[in-house]
Amino acid sequence: MTKDEMIEWFKSAPEGSRHQRMLWAARKIARLTRTTEGGAYTMLLDVLMEAERLPHRPIPGFSMPPDE
Repeated sequence: MTKDEMIEWFKSAPEGSRHQRMLWAARKIARLTRTTEGGAYTMLLDVLMEAERLPHRPIPGFSMPPDE
């Protein structure tokens, strides 16, 4: 599964807190990739953090505090 696909799963998650949306997306990713939910959550978190740091791709519903 590509990084873009993971981000799309996160963006398509039902309304809720960022954590709830990440859990929902991680469950879907885990089922599709046959990984554990924890592994999928970690991959998704890494992908979202990387994408958020890129200036051209802010992700609605996911924001990180600026680096200090």
